Amino acid sequence: MKYLSAFLVALFVLAGCQVNGAGLVLAPGWIYHSLGAWKQLMPNQMVLSPDSHWLYFGSEIGEYAPLAGVAALSTESGRTHVLVQGLRNVNGLRLAPDGSLWIAEGTDQGGIWRMVQPDHFPDEQRVNPVTRESTYPGIAPFRFAGRFSHRAIAFSADHRFAYLADAATGGSLYRLDIRARQLSVLHSEKGWLKVIPEDAVTMGHKFGAASFASIADIEPMQDGSFLLAEAGSGKILRFDDQGDKPQLETWLQREELRQPVDLAWDETRKWLWIADEAIPSTLWAWDGHELHHIVRHPSSRISAVLAADNHIYVNLQRGRNNPSMTFILRERHQE
Repeated sequence: MKYLSAFLVALFVLAGCQVNGAGLVLAPGWIYHSLGAWKQLMPNQMVLSPDSHWLYFGSEIGEYAPLAGVAALSTESGRTHVLVQGLRNVNGLRLAPDGSLWIAEGTDQGGIWRMVQPDHFPDEQRVNPVTRESTYPGIAPFRFAGRFSHRAIAFSADHRFAYLADAATGGSLYRLDIRARQLSVLHSEKGWLKVIPEDAVTMGHKFGAASFASIADIEPMQDGSFLLAEAGSGKILRFDDQGDKPQLETWLQREELRQPVDLAWDETRKWLWIADEAIPSTLWAWDGHELHHIVRHPSSRISAVLAADNHIYVNLQRGRNNPSMTFILRERHQE
């Protein structure tokens, strides 16, 4: 395997790409700047605080990370604060319209944890995923969101609904009416069918709900629709829930896309950034016509991408020869 990795790096160099000490292979014209690096964190999806001072990210359990949790990285100093530990896995994060941070726990009986005032949350708190208790009242399970392998979270433009996906193979897409506290599952023909949160998966199977090949991310678009990263099929789906009946279609399918796990719409460039975890892991940019590889790593997983404040933030998970890292990606002419 190490010979294959070396061959891939050599191939990328010959193709005119740039290789650096972190093992990242960048397309010509692109550079990166590291914000933070860790040996015992495996960073996943991330969100930027409204004031742009903090980058929140979830960490999953892995070969080099014994605990899962949520951390905050200062975009100014690069200092990292571990806010919460004890979760079984943290695969997704999203800031809710009320300013709270929704945390997706990616296990078979996972749930959504809700953290209020994340910018003022004290360090080193703990939760118990079995008893659903915490050491600080500012974080608690949001029981109305259902129990399944949570990962993708998104909110409707009118802030009425939260969309949640079961990341398991054959999992379903759910919609939570936030005010009414009502969870529903998507059916291909019947639309939204109400389910009991604790029995959401069982009821979905009974109803014959629509199933997906592991939805890893839901990205809101400017027109009110959503793009879904279906990691198991390599497809990007478009979902629109603004009419009388939900509409679902394949938006992007390319042979090069193998395991898309995170999406970020870049309004400045009108590009869709796609984190593809399949090794060698790739950060793609879709410009509406072509799929461009911007960053590759031969042995570690590019797990998340975020486009915000004219910056592209990227998470790289630790490999055998490199630490986990969050970095900012820039075009050379931006320097």
